[in-house]
Amino acid sequence: MVAAPHLGTDGVALPVVHDSFDAFRKMYGARGGEGFLIRPDGYLGLRDAPVSAPGLGVHLALTFRT
Repeated sequence: MVAAPHLGTDGVALPVVHDSFDAFRKMYGARGGEGFLIRPDGYLGLRDAPVSAPGLGVHLALTFRT
């Protein structure tokens, strides 16, 4: 997970990298409450606003055909 420098991440079960220079936000035009899923090949797989577990679940189900 790439998190904004000021974002609290206590309780997050993923590895967290804080984007101290705001590079991710600038590159992807991220705004508060949005979530992004970047594919292993570096392309954007999902942009969800506001980020939600159901939205991510649907995307992953379609991607992996589960």
